[in-house]
Amino acid sequence: MTYLAIVRHGQTEWNRIGVFTGWADEGLTEQGHRDSKAAGMALARSGVDWDTVYVSTLRRSAETATVAIAELNHRPTPYIVDWRINERHVGDLEGARRADLAATHGADRVDQWRWGNERPPLMDVDDPRQAVHRSRHPELGMSIPRGESLADVIARVQPWLTQTQEAVAASINVVAFTHGTTFRAIRMLIEGIAPEDAHLMRPANGSLVLYRIDSLPVAHHETCESGCSCLHPNPTRLKACHESRMEY
Repeated sequence: MTYLAIVRHGQTEWNRIGVFTGWADEGLTEQGHRDSKAAGMALARSGVDWDTVYVSTLRRSAETATVAIAELNHRPTPYIVDWRINERHVGDLEGARRADLAATHGADRVDQWRWGNERPPLMDVDDPRQAVHRSRHPELGMSIPRGESLADVIARVQPWLTQTQEAVAASINVVAFTHGTTFRAIRMLIEGIAPEDAHLMRPANGSLVLYRIDSLPVAHHETCESGCSCLHPNPTRLKACHESRMEY
């Protein structure tokens, strides 16, 4: 049997102060490094030899991977960078404080933008922030998103997941260092979580899900916060833990 793990990146400064980040290229805080180290220790305790590591194009994903992988005795091959596991493009909300938006639009609307399936206000094509995103993703050309809903993220993650499941089915253990929305999208696709229940998944920085693949589709999984006590040296032990500690 083989394994797939997905990890949400460690804390960034914008996470800490409650700012919509999206494709802005934020690095990790000291707490983010601790989150990443804890996730790496959890991966090490799984007892799995991780063969392939995926990261997004965003710095916080690669930084999390570097810190986490340092905890493993077995070092995988160089990272595969794939924009399809980037965070959701939050459009014109990028860089906005959630508290300020709530004061203007109401907390319920901000909650919908954050956890629901509503597409945010689109970023203007001539916005300097969008020019930065285009320069970092030249392969996308003018098809680069200007704002994405959860459904948009699911649509771009689906081909990546199909490719990854094929690798896992070929006995390749894969770990992907992702983001809050892509973490949720992958779980929805694998576990069959309905869109109306997506808001219930609010993964904290450093959260980890480990899937044991017996055959496609995925049969078993455990959900753990980084460093939480439920991870067991035997990764076939299935148990969910610390859901109440998920970040809101």
